[in-house]
Amino acid sequence: MTSQRILRTGTTLLCLAAAATLAPTAPALAGPAPRADLRIGLSTTETQLDSYGRAVAVVRATVDNVGAAAADDATISFRLPAGTTIAGETLLRCDYATSVCTGSLGPVPAGGSAEPLRVYLALPMAPAGTVATIDATVSTTAREVTRTNNTAAVRTTYGRYADLSLYPGADTGVWAETDISPDGGPIQPLFTAKNNGTGPAADVRLVVEVPPGFTVTGPPTGDTAWQCDVSATQVACVAGPLDPAATVALTVPMTAPAGNLDDRFSVPARVTTSGVEWRDDNGNDATADYHYVTPQA
Repeated sequence: MTSQRILRTGTTLLCLAAAATLAPTAPALAGPAPRADLRIGLSTTETQLDSYGRAVAVVRATVDNVGAAAADDATISFRLPAGTTIAGETLLRCDYATSVCTGSLGPVPAGGSAEPLRVYLALPMAPAGTVATIDATVSTTAREVTRTNNTAAVRTTYGRYADLSLYPGADTGVWAETDISPDGGPIQPLFTAKNNGTGPAADVRLVVEVPPGFTVTGPPTGDTAWQCDVSATQVACVAGPLDPAATVALTVPMTAPAGNLDDRFSVPARVTTSGVEWRDDNGNDATADYHYVTPQA
């Protein structure tokens, strides 16, 4: 009797196991679909009260898609201070009655970025010290992870600011490359800094890079009292304040190594100031260019 019960029990368990094996498996639940996630970055210069009686600011916008799906139709919209207009060419279309300017950025792939946007704004005239606010919003019809990073705002202060430019030679507007023998030899790269702004620069900081294989052969010279630190890789010099429309020059004597006929090389430099500058990415860099050529008989 006991043996028959054990046999029947075993048979039952086998049938249940077989049924479980043959039973269809429930489909796995799908995860959420990937979404776009647009993020905007906004920066601005101060507002320059320029010599033409205008108040001009430069706004820069970056848009990144930090999501896992594309945003096929990204759009950016600026809300400007009343009375502001766009200066120069732009993809934006403006309704000046509402002070809103909008433009298409096109598709932004997952993990990608839209083309950075740089907009010159002519703000309404106001006294120095006036503060204006500019905000921008990026949007898409695609579903996003969050929209909390779609809007940014910046503040800009009216004033008269320095605006430095650097030239690879004298302030002539024309700068040609200099010929040098393939044997190498002495060169005299000259750089001129000019303040194109409407306010004084607190100081002028000029850094000249020394290319590999080149040697600085003497103290830098110029038309003002430069204070310089010289190393094997760069020459860093500081001069006093620079008034609007004024220039200051610096020459760094070097020896160039031998090179191949028709090769070219450059000596790069950059000018900055420790004070506020209206634009620090517009003409602050220059290169003195050289060309190895056969010496003329």
